[in-house]
Amino acid sequence: MDAQLTPAETRPCAHCGRPVPQRVGAGRPFRYCRDNDGACQRASRNSRMRHRNAPGLPGQVARTWEAVDRLDQIVETLTEALHAELSPVGVQRQLAQAHAEAATEIAAAQTERDEARDDAETAAADA
Repeated sequence: MDAQLTPAETRPCAHCGRPVPQRVGAGRPFRYCRDNDGACQRASRNSRMRHRNAPGLPGQVARTWEAVDRLDQIVETLTEALHAELSPVGVQRQLAQAHAEAATEIAAAQTERDEARDDAETAAADA
């Protein structure tokens, strides 16, 4: 990625209007500043919360934006989970863990088999 962002790679913050750098490629665009620990998103949400109970169209718009923010948070959580679990690295990790567990169980079963065989041979020799 270039060190310099082109104007096409930024969007204005939905709260303060400063340019917000965007990801190159797929994904939802960032609507709020990402460099202030979510302050713009919180301020925008607080403003909508104040207007949420307003009668008529302003209240409906505020409630709709509140639902959009909740959906954005859910999408972000799901995206992170999918990248962690369904990325090639995540799948390889899960496969390695399953192989390790299977190898442990096989080794335990073989040990039990060998002990049972030794016990049977000892009992046959004693008889």
